[in-house]
Amino acid sequence: MPTQDEINRVIESTDMVDLVSPFVNLIKQGKSYKGLCPFHNEDTPSFVVSQEKHIAHCFGCGKGGNPINFLMQIKQISFNEALNELAQKNGIKLTNAVQTKKTQDYSKYYEMMHIASKFYEKNLTTTKSGLEALDYLHKRGLNDETIKMFKIGLAPFGNNALYQVLKDSNYLELDMIDIGLINHNEKGYYDLFSKRIMFPISDEMGNIIGFSGRIFNNSDPNQPKYVNTKETFLYRKGSVLYHLDLAKSEILRKKRVILHEGQMDVIQATIAGYPEAVCSMGTALTEAQASTLKKYATQAIICFDGDKAGVQASKKAISIFKRVGMNVHLVLLPNGMDPDEYIQKYGKEEYQKYFDSHILDEQQYYFETAFLNRDLNDYNDLELLKREVFDIISNQMSQTAKETYMARLAERLKISVSALAADYNSYCNINPVKKYVEFDPYEPEISINEEIKPINNQFKRIYELRLLMYARTSIEKALFIDSRINQYIDGMSSENRSLWIKLIDIYYNRYQNFDDNTFCSLLTEEEMNTYYSNMEFLRKTNDPYSDQDLEFCIDKIKEMNEKAKQDNESSKILSSLDEEVIKRSLAEKFKIKKKIDQSRRK
Repeated sequence: MPTQDEINRVIESTDMVDLVSPFVNLIKQGKSYKGLCPFHNEDTPSFVVSQEKHIAHCFGCGKGGNPINFLMQIKQISFNEALNELAQKNGIKLTNAVQTKKTQDYSKYYEMMHIASKFYEKNLTTTKSGLEALDYLHKRGLNDETIKMFKIGLAPFGNNALYQVLKDSNYLELDMIDIGLINHNEKGYYDLFSKRIMFPISDEMGNIIGFSGRIFNNSDPNQPKYVNTKETFLYRKGSVLYHLDLAKSEILRKKRVILHEGQMDVIQATIAGYPEAVCSMGTALTEAQASTLKKYATQAIICFDGDKAGVQASKKAISIFKRVGMNVHLVLLPNGMDPDEYIQKYGKEEYQKYFDSHILDEQQYYFETAFLNRDLNDYNDLELLKREVFDIISNQMSQTAKETYMARLAERLKISVSALAADYNSYCNINPVKKYVEFDPYEPEISINEEIKPINNQFKRIYELRLLMYARTSIEKALFIDSRINQYIDGMSSENRSLWIKLIDIYYNRYQNFDDNTFCSLLTEEEMNTYYSNMEFLRKTNDPYSDQDLEFCIDKIKEMNEKAKQDNESSKILSSLDEEVIKRSLAEKFKIKKKIDQSRRK
């Protein structure tokens, strides 16, 4: 381990304002700096940074500390990782430094990307073709301040202008090719990007790792609208998220991220008041990207294009976010529009009003998208719509939710609820929910002469899950059940015990009402998979719930745990006895049984 003197040197050498600034917008107040806390949502700044004392502290939530502690918290990394990063940044060599991940020095590649970005920016503002591109961007609603903030540039119309700039800076051609800026053929080296508006793509730390180029004055239908940097050791499109480097402090503060499909959507949403916006790079959301966002936020709001492709992509993104344990909501823009189009047509204020009032949960989103591209005057379309919504209704755990969606559907179709209910019943008869088990879970039929099979664990699972289901209905019922079975928690199956502890000890300590997505955000990926599997299992058993059933389940849990305890004690006793003692014990039991049989015959 590094010595305490070395650790102190790292702390004292770190400029706290320089370290915190990428995450917090700081304003100088006397000797200190102040800003909105990056660790919790607040309206009044309570996060104070002392450059002199090398300390950052939030007087609201208490988080912060010295440079090492701050970096650990903001990046969710270990002490050694934070210490090594700051030591390297300050040129301090640590003795016996604990090695974390082996990292390669990419500084020369980052420098080349920085030069390329500056070259594109200059070309946008100082050339004739640049003025044409600027005019295009202004018409798209971007002002000069926004263009500068996002470092937007223009790849020149020449063939090898960037190559010449990098060559004059003494960089090697092979390095230019490796990071996707240059290529070569029989005629020599040439720029990979030409005649395109350039959006630099940065990693989490703000290092430029690639570019996305957009056509702006080309009517050729064979030309793709966007061309991104090819996959390189710097740029891996399945891992990177556009704008995350600038958005992460706001994401961390609000504990939510807004996911869009394209760069222009992100830019327009940011200037419209949603700086927590990011997008993936021309591909579907990956689990790696979702896991990255999970470090900063608990909630994801998906706002993709409102067309068919956008809806399909949204549904895939829902499952990915849920797999990493994030709470998911969605916004569906009207008429197949994307955020860029909506803001250009209606303005920022209207976008804010629409966005804030149309945040849907998963089931609401499925309900709304069922109506897309449907002609309600066409019988076939109408039947397809009804079937899609009936499927949503049949998957609802709550009878209230079922009735709510049935009423909404009736209102939208302008038909009576009773007529819809009749159709729904017919639908359920044709598409029955298959039972998970074909036996009565409470009263299994076992022949007297049949050898008893070890099925108790399966029934025990059912009782545990039904109690979990009751506990989801209210905090009062959850605490009532916990008080009745608390001494038997250790006897639960390991996966259900984990869920029960998360629900009682963590979730209901924070929240008064149960929300499925919020609860899942507290679970690990394995726990979440178990949870959804359990809920599906219970849905398919389709047995009624009641106060009597609740008491029955509690009694059964007690009974099974007591029996398991007795069996365990018996097993311990028998295992400790020698063979002669076991024989005497069995002989004694035989005598007792014989006396009972004789008394019955009399």
